[in-house]
Amino acid sequence: MSCPVCGLSHELPSAETPLAELSGLGETGANWLRQAGLYTFADLRAMGSVRSWLLVESLGVRPSQNFLYALEGVLHGSHWLEVKRLRKDELLKQLEASRELDSI
Repeated sequence: MSCPVCGLSHELPSAETPLAELSGLGETGANWLRQAGLYTFADLRAMGSVRSWLLVESLGVRPSQNFLYALEGVLHGSHWLEVKRLRKDELLKQLEASRELDSI
């Protein structure tokens, strides 16, 4: 199956897979996402890593940048350290741009 984020072929979970069952998020991260209204891989995929991270932050939680990389890793079928190495700057720029749009 092609990754909906990058278009490359990765082993991705089914759309209905609960977030708690996805490797890389951990119990705390999955709980934050549930509190933000995201329950399945399809929910996370539809929202994207940056918007999901911002939703969690809007709950009053202070998620780390590593949580952002973990979200992206889940979407790509990659480990968060690999995401950090390859896409760190791009993700942080997207996060900052999203914050600036929200403040307008």
